[in-house]
Amino acid sequence: MKKRMTRLLATAACGLLAGAAQAQEAEVMHWWTSGSEAAALQVFTGAFEAAGGTWIDNAVPDFESAIAAATSSIIGGNPPDALQFNAGTQFADLAQLGYLGDLSGYAEAGNWQKALPPALYDAVSYDGKVYAMPVDNHGENWLWVNRKAMADAGVALPESWEGFFPMLDKLKAAGVIPVAHGGEAWQELELFYQIMMFRGDDALYRAIVVDGDTSALETPEFAAFAGDFRKLTDYVDAGAPGRKWNDATQMVISGQAAMQFMGDWAKGEFVAAGLVPGEDYDCVLGFGGEDRFVISADVFVLPEAAEDAAARDLLVATMMSPETQVAFNELKGGLPARLDADVSGMDACAQKGYAAMQTPEFQVPGPEISASADRVGAIQDAVTQYWNTPSETPADFAAALRDALEMTAE
Repeated sequence: MKKRMTRLLATAACGLLAGAAQAQEAEVMHWWTSGSEAAALQVFTGAFEAAGGTWIDNAVPDFESAIAAATSSIIGGNPPDALQFNAGTQFADLAQLGYLGDLSGYAEAGNWQKALPPALYDAVSYDGKVYAMPVDNHGENWLWVNRKAMADAGVALPESWEGFFPMLDKLKAAGVIPVAHGGEAWQELELFYQIMMFRGDDALYRAIVVDGDTSALETPEFAAFAGDFRKLTDYVDAGAPGRKWNDATQMVISGQAAMQFMGDWAKGEFVAAGLVPGEDYDCVLGFGGEDRFVISADVFVLPEAAEDAAARDLLVATMMSPETQVAFNELKGGLPARLDADVSGMDACAQKGYAAMQTPEFQVPGPEISASADRVGAIQDAVTQYWNTPSETPADFAAALRDALEMTAE
């Protein structure tokens, strides 16, 4: 078995995933339904089918519904062959209960521990075993900027956070929506720590999200952050509630809005629209060279109940191929999960993200990697309530977050 896995992985690494003697069927559940996500997915489906497999697509419209459906199908004993999750704690309970296939043999044969960033390898492991294969390395805290909208309004990005709101005021006066926002709870959670990164409050983020330290909520730094987070609501349009992330991205692409805080999957929408970074739009990780890269990743788990070993071999070989991950992420917007992939041909935004990944102090573990699902969910509830309740004060916000952290203390 191990020799067969080694041979398949080597074949994938050489980009020669073709000529399998017999088609192997694999049903894959995922939430990649936007235009750019669907285009990127075709890289995997095409490589899998070129190798002789048959890909059976099972798409669920959004990630929260997909995770719920995936968990239900696994526990119910009738799961697809592969299911998408985020790296980290989302699948830990399923692994602990024995529902997921152990991928440690594949990981050893493919030397995943050396090929993956340490934080990402840890995020696909549980109790010394590997249970998921990561297909990308996403930066969650990018700012996407329409260059023409900015130029037409006569503004430029500031050198520091202090100039951010004055710039937004000028955009608003020029009749441009300053910040495109999708009013869903998960997007508001993302915005919560994205603003922390741009303010230079990554220590505050680590204290609250990673460490669950309630004393951080009593600091002047938190009060200042909470005030700015509230202030940002003045610069989004009235149509934001319920808007999907990719619809907000389209507002920036069209010039209706000047910018959007969103993970680098948003870049896939710019790519699909034929726009070029540095010409049509800018991608920003921080002001004044203080880049931060909040790490997250899409992974696939292979349930224990899925018994087609040949299809499983082929899925792993396809999705963990360095070349295939590069081609996938050129359309998806992220970076390959594998550090041994050749990213030299990827665009300027990818190069900027890759450079940030080489600086340890710029690497920040995302919530899904660094905190329990219960803690992340409780923080998200407090964040979205504060964002959508104008009468709440920073002190109210601190109290709600304190309750969230105490309720989910580990």
